[in-house]
Amino acid sequence: MSELTLMCPHCGNVVEGTRIVSDRRTGGARGHCSRCRTWIPLQLPSIRKKLVYLDQSFLSNLCPREGSPVADPILNRLSYKLQRLKVLNKIYLVVSDVHCRETSAYPEQYLKEMKKLWKFQNDLADGKIAANWADVFVAQHRRMFAGDGSDPYPVADIGLDDPHRVNIGMRVMTTNSWMLQNYRDYASTGNEVNNRFREIIDRQVENIPHCQAVPDCLNYVRMLWRNDIQQGITARQQKIDFLLSFEQLGEYPDARQLASLQIPHLHNALFQNIIGDVTSGLDETAVLQRWSELLKNDPIGPCPSLRIRTALEAELLWTRYQKQRPSPKRFNRNFGLSRQNDIDHVSAFVPYVNALTTDMDMHNLCKHKVVDDEIKRFPCKIFSEKNYDEFEEWLDGLLTEPNSTVC
Repeated sequence: MSELTLMCPHCGNVVEGTRIVSDRRTGGARGHCSRCRTWIPLQLPSIRKKLVYLDQSFLSNLCPREGSPVADPILNRLSYKLQRLKVLNKIYLVVSDVHCRETSAYPEQYLKEMKKLWKFQNDLADGKIAANWADVFVAQHRRMFAGDGSDPYPVADIGLDDPHRVNIGMRVMTTNSWMLQNYRDYASTGNEVNNRFREIIDRQVENIPHCQAVPDCLNYVRMLWRNDIQQGITARQQKIDFLLSFEQLGEYPDARQLASLQIPHLHNALFQNIIGDVTSGLDETAVLQRWSELLKNDPIGPCPSLRIRTALEAELLWTRYQKQRPSPKRFNRNFGLSRQNDIDHVSAFVPYVNALTTDMDMHNLCKHKVVDDEIKRFPCKIFSEKNYDEFEEWLDGLLTEPNSTVC
């Protein structure tokens, strides 16, 4: 419960925190006066909180499976201080869609532990799960093409309405259990996914035309992304032209007119639907043309989450090209699904949060030059087991600071 207090405007009675509940419909709260029995609507202020993204490895260590080693004492201290700062309205804990994917992939024998971890994650996030990487990709491009530069990285990009809103009293929490079931119903097995990743990266290793260093890998990866995006743009434009032609035929076209329709036949246009999400509600033809022109001069454009992602993918490609980390048993951790989830959360959230946790291997990867060149443009601090002491020191500093000024 927050240390903020509320006075009843009708009788002057102090409304206890236990009688204040959040109201997600209005974005405020309601307090119930025990003396005059009235409900008092509240419009809660906004305070500049720090956004903290906690990755799956950190959360799993805080909520270990049965029989796993007891958490390191520093993790217990970090957990306490994070919860304390949350109550004090100094931080907002970000839990993402990536966590949902990873926990839903647990084997059946760990179903109990999975549900326990899911509830733990849901509680930390106050029932609000942040966006996934594809959502962030769409949001960044939509703002770029809409010309909205008022806030270069609004938190709405990561699916959060107002994380800076003060939390006070009891919070009404939504549930994400439907999403968990959705992932379990449609998720491929880890082996299936990793086999696809293995095919992709080995094909890249085989087909890269020139590779003397990581920058060569970066140029190649970005060229592949440009080709996929451009193919999606072309497919989208062809679909628009086809639908327009069909409309022009009138309500009752004859066989000759139908035969004149040019039905698009584009295969593997992976980005067509995402392109549609970007252009929805905008002048679609103009945006597609502008996007194509942009790709001619810059392989992927200025959107940071794609730039960070391609830098990380280039480092993995160089590692594979050099035949480093060849163990098939470690493929998942080094290149496969687990590593791709790490890439998702780092590339999606670094531009938006003040601090982010990851595992030690990913932390080291973020320090490599082509990745660091992209990440260092943002003030986000990255923490892992290698510097949890620095994470604790950062949290201690927040505990002693007064709340920031109202946004």
